[in-house]
Amino acid sequence: SADAERLRQKKELDQVINERDILGTQLIRRNDELALLYEKIKDSTKSTLNKGEIQYRQRLEDIRLLKLEVKKLRREKNILLKSVANVDELRRELFHVQRELLRERTRCKALEEELENPMNIHRWRKLEGSDPSTYEMIQKIQTLQRRLISKTEEVVSKEMAIQEKEKLLY
Repeated sequence: SADAERLRQKKELDQVINERDILGTQLIRRNDELALLYEKIKDSTKSTLNKGEIQYRQRLEDIRLLKLEVKKLRREKNILLKSVANVDELRRELFHVQRELLRERTRCKALEEELENPMNIHRWRKLEGSDPSTYEMIQKIQTLQRRLISKTEEVVSKEMAIQEKEKLLY
């Protein structure tokens, strides 16, 4: 009857209200979880963007350094190309100097052999004169020593020049 119907409807109403309250609580919990997730996503996105920005700056710095390195290497290449152009000229000069040295050694050897085995004895003649004084001899020795020292220095400098040129070639 009507009371039973009302009682049943009241029960149904209580059940619907109870369900509504449960669903409301669940909705609030879900909204909180969703807000937390959005916050995490926002933080994660910021972190990722910051890392990306840092890496981007590092790559820009790497590019800048590599461009400097390329400039340096190009300069070195140009210098090396110029020095390679000089190598041919230095080789020719070395060849001429070596040929001259060989000629002088041969001439020196011939003169040494002629001194050891004189062939033209008649070209020598006795010189008339007196022996120089001790003072004159000492002066002559000093002059000859100075000449010897200067010639030795000349030889050393020429040999060093030859060695430098050989180094440039090899």
